[in-house]
Amino acid sequence: MQKILVIEDTPNIQKLAMVNLVSSGYKVFVADNGEAGLKLVQQESPGLIILDLMLPDMSGWDVLMTLKADKQLREIPVIIMTAVIMDEDKFKIHSMSTTGHLVKPFSVDEMLHKVKEALGE
Repeated sequence: MQKILVIEDTPNIQKLAMVNLVSSGYKVFVADNGEAGLKLVQQESPGLIILDLMLPDMSGWDVLMTLKADKQLREIPVIIMTAVIMDEDKFKIHSMSTTGHLVKPFSVDEMLHKVKEALGE
């Protein structure tokens, strides 16, 4: 069973992701801030991370840079999740070797498609 870590501080989006990913057969962990997310990455070794850019304690970019700087963690696929995406963000997402992005609000089908794509399913 693939493990997915969702790092997101909005309860409704956490629940949307959790319910739909679990019902699709994934084991899901949720962190509501960057620091907790980084700890869960170390503890659970997820196969995929869905990462919000706007977190209360540190930016999603900082979380992503921390992941990419770690030789053991840099290969974990990351899907960026954000409410607003500008052209420079798209460039940054691509240059930071992320797997893709979801723009809020997104459909469950879109999320599941991105997840399956990122996991090579």
